Amino acid sequence: CVICHDPIFGEEVLAPCNHFFDISCITDLFRSAMRDERLYPPRCCHQNIPLPQVRPHLTQAFLTEFELKAQEYGTLKRVYCVESTCSRFLGPLHDGGSSKIFTCPSPTCMTMTCGKCRGRYKRFTHSCTPDAETEVVLTLSRASGWSRCPGCAQMIELSVGCFHMSCRCKTEFCYLCRALWKTCKCPRWDESRLLARAQ
Repeated sequence: CVICHDPIFGEEVLAPCNHFFDISCITDLFRSAMRDERLYPPRCCHQNIPLPQVRPHLTQAFLTEFELKAQEYGTLKRVYCVESTCSRFLGPLHDGGSSKIFTCPSPTCMTMTCGKCRGRYKRFTHSCTPDAETEVVLTLSRASGWSRCPGCAQMIELSVGCFHMSCRCKTEFCYLCRALWKTCKCPRWDESRLLARAQ
């Protein structure tokens, strides 16, 4: 097995790069991809491992969970349950004129979230304006000089390096103006920032 280096005596999975995995290790690899988006899709030697090759070795519950994560990771602008103790993925952000309301499918939650502003939905009194907590984050981001990814709208802070950002949603953009990478005339780096880091 390419991960644990033990001999494989039972079932095995062959990756596109011709490496072999035992079932325990390939399952762990897919489980890790569900916990950390940077590891999705599962791969070996920079080549994606096709789900159909692994499907026969996974339980139905595991496959369902993996497919839900794949749907979440495949969505750029995501809406999560506004209830902080839940935070379940609900679907894509709604850009249309009217609001789309998501009801959390978790039987212990059932919170209603606005799919347009991502705020808590209150029947008959809801308006799509940022709540106080969101305003605090946006004010802090402006004061701190943070940028938002144009692909998924996540906040990103530049600590060191050039202005080329690669978001976890795979969008590459300029930290200064938020334009897609190599479509703007901004400088590639700030020399004073590089000098300060070197000292």
